[in-house]
Amino acid sequence: MADVGGAGQAPARGSKPPRDRRRDTWLVVVGIATVMLVWFAVDNRQSVPVHFWVHTAHAPIFLVVIITAALSVAVTWLVMRRRRPSREGRS
Repeated sequence: MADVGGAGQAPARGSKPPRDRRRDTWLVVVGIATVMLVWFAVDNRQSVPVHFWVHTAHAPIFLVVIITAALSVAVTWLVMRRRRPSREGRS
């Protein structure tokens, strides 16, 4: 006798695959974050001075925040990527 609808089997032809709640939740969260980011960008278009050590530039607030966030993510990724010494060589 064949196992109908058992685990590990492909869904029957014409039936919908089961919903993935994690993926759906992730898509909703990303969608909300995107809307909030666009709203923030539209609301904060005014230019502000950005002071470097020897130079001052002017840029929109949302651009300053996005660049700062991107640099923070990059530095965090590089630090987390760094290999830790293995414990295999210790006695």
